[in-house]
Amino acid sequence: MLKRTLTALGMSMAMSLAGLSAATAQTPAAAPQQEEPERYGPFFFLPSQPNLLIYVGAVGANDMLNLKKALREHPTISTLILQNNGGGLVHIGLVVAEEVYERGLNTYIPKDSYCASACSFVFFAGRQRLAEGRLGVHQISAPEMTGEQAQFGVSDIVATLPKYGVSADVLGIMFSTPSKEMYFFTPQEIIKYGINRTGNVQTASNAPQQGAPRSAPAPAPQPQPQPQPAAAPSQAQAPADEQRLPPRKPAESSPVPAQVPNPYMPKETAPAAISDEQKAINAAALMIQAGSGTNEEAMNFTREFYADTVDYFKKQRPKSEILADKQAYFARWPVRRFVVDQNSLKAKCKDQMCMVVGLYDYKVSSPERGKTATGTSNFTYILDLRNRYRIVMEDSEVISR
Repeated sequence: MLKRTLTALGMSMAMSLAGLSAATAQTPAAAPQQEEPERYGPFFFLPSQPNLLIYVGAVGANDMLNLKKALREHPTISTLILQNNGGGLVHIGLVVAEEVYERGLNTYIPKDSYCASACSFVFFAGRQRLAEGRLGVHQISAPEMTGEQAQFGVSDIVATLPKYGVSADVLGIMFSTPSKEMYFFTPQEIIKYGINRTGNVQTASNAPQQGAPRSAPAPAPQPQPQPQPAAAPSQAQAPADEQRLPPRKPAESSPVPAQVPNPYMPKETAPAAISDEQKAINAAALMIQAGSGTNEEAMNFTREFYADTVDYFKKQRPKSEILADKQAYFARWPVRRFVVDQNSLKAKCKDQMCMVVGLYDYKVSSPERGKTATGTSNFTYILDLRNRYRIVMEDSEVISR
């Protein structure tokens, strides 16, 4: 059964990704249907599709070794298929993503499939990338890592995802979606945020789908039918890393234009290097939005955000005092929502010291005290990019309530 499924999957991948000539279109009829796949942990290689490698299941501890072995034994591989991968180990997802980026591999999420959480890092690393299935993101949750190690993953995300051509808007959605929920991008958002990067490849699945849901609770049998506004993250329950998600209804599509040459997706020039200003803006947005997590999650991030001594609201303070102040604030307002105005963010850098200013909306509450506060605040950070983006100056002021 697995062999038949992978063989059929390989054929459909090739047809979706390639600009098919008439001769290529006849390949499925000629290829063996009982082909024996070669397995490398969660990676499967089909000899009849030498350009493809299928990544199935979850991101696990030995994935990097298995990927390197598959690529070493099959140097023809140019495209990584992400098939029903719900994520897993954050740090492994990041190193697999960097391997994909360094080797210039393409990435593809097929229809009726999904790639979420740590798997999304791998997808974004593709030189050419195409999401016809569902792409899901949320705040990282890494129980296998200490607070400092988790922040190492956050620093890597801030520094590397923009290198892969991921927009600040996507990062903002990722870091404002709680780790126990999952945000699935709609076809409209795939276009809006420039998530697909396919050169001349055009697919009808990029067109808006009538009634297509942004996300679906897992493991619910049916997705929610009402679409939500594109600007706000969805509140769907996140799946367990190895749990199957209900498939998205496939969109009607037309064949990929035949003029696109092999390999399955065309190569293009690498994206331009991200500026220090953009790195600082991404980091600052993350720092604000990280406060939307639970008290424990927020403190785990906060412990790694600050330098040993900080100009904190116009007074030099040691890190220990800042952490005590933040912890008291989180305890006073245990339910928090911070949304950064991406259009307000500005940065100016010199010698990797960056000042970032911007606005964010907040809504905080204490169910125990029956209190709620809402408003808009400005903020100013100075970040030291040489010291893992740590804050050396912070100031803010509420401008409306």
